[in-house]
Amino acid sequence: MLWPKQSIGWCLAIAVAVGGLLTIEPTRASETAKPSKPTIQIGMIGSLFRDVPDSLVDLMAKPFGTLMATQTGMNGNLVKTGDARDLGRRLMDQQVHVGIFHGFEFAWARQVYPDLRPLCIAVNQEKHLRALLVVKADSDVGGFADLKEKKLNFPKGSRGHCHLFLETCCQECGQCSPQEYLSQVVASGNAEDALDEVVDGEAAAVLIDGIALDCYKRRKPGRCNQLKVAVESPIFPAGVVAYRKDSLDDATLKRFKDGLVGAHKTILGKQLLTMWKLTGFEAVPDDYDQILENIAKVYPLPAE
Repeated sequence: MLWPKQSIGWCLAIAVAVGGLLTIEPTRASETAKPSKPTIQIGMIGSLFRDVPDSLVDLMAKPFGTLMATQTGMNGNLVKTGDARDLGRRLMDQQVHVGIFHGFEFAWARQVYPDLRPLCIAVNQEKHLRALLVVKADSDVGGFADLKEKKLNFPKGSRGHCHLFLETCCQECGQCSPQEYLSQVVASGNAEDALDEVVDGEAAAVLIDGIALDCYKRRKPGRCNQLKVAVESPIFPAGVVAYRKDSLDDATLKRFKDGLVGAHKTILGKQLLTMWKLTGFEAVPDDYDQILENIAKVYPLPAE
């Protein structure tokens, strides 16, 4: 089974990036650790592990801890959490030091826990994310309403905002899931294969991230000219590394942030970022709070 590499990449990239940290003040999350080697608890929202077997998550956590111990002198512990509310609560209760969210899920968590703060964002070329419904240029499909009982290609490893966009649009049009609304949802191994399938008339449409379409245009401009964007999502906020206000001292937060933002400067960090489809960690953009607020209005916090 294929699984979304970018999710695991966040874990490994963070392990490498914090190599410049020397110490971290232990909080309740690390009270059981030895004083000489405190533990950083890093909570990752469960949706980042979509389609990832628990056995693989466990295997991933072991080398992650080794990297942390070797490069920082600290124990590193990856904690798989539940939904936005669960990870937000763990941050507030100091069960984890930092949390990693999809941007839209961080928007939801902040509605429940206003003291959550973004530390830096995780970027793959663009700070702002979009999901696109792409069809053949001569197609009569103008939106999701025209896709009922048609075949959609939704590539494996699609990012969280693409899942949310697809599920919401099908719910709005048919009051049901994509599997019920469409005749078939197939999953190509990657976005390029999915787009090829639409060009070749094997699927009515594909739902992809905007960055994937840009890449396809560069690689296959002639075939890309045979496609058009039928529907474009609102802007989604980038994924984020977050913390609870006043949970860590300013110096520690700065060292942690500097380590993440500088990840691309190390050989191993750059390799991992490239491998896992991230170009780097960046400072939180000035418009990030506004984008969080906007996306929470379009896609409200799900009921418990």
